[in-house]
Amino acid sequence: MTRTKIRLETNKEVTAFVSKLNTDGSIDRYIVEDEDGRHRVNARSYLGMLYASAEFAGNMFLVNETEDGKFPAFIYDFMPLSENDGNYIHN
Repeated sequence: MTRTKIRLETNKEVTAFVSKLNTDGSIDRYIVEDEDGRHRVNARSYLGMLYASAEFAGNMFLVNETEDGKFPAFIYDFMPLSENDGNYIHN
């Protein structure tokens, strides 16, 4: 399963992310999980994403469960800037 690290630090960023994902025109199922994949939320859910941004300690990963490895074009707006922070897509 391919996933990419994302960073959402403020409620404004969470709102923008969920809004863009819900209006991207796809029917793909996206989830956000913590670093070890034990805790997961629906990435299209505002409440789920608020929980994830508060509880996943900066280690959030977006996963497309419908088409592995396919991510929306806007995702780069929400990726960490530093290479050491995981600004890459990986398995």
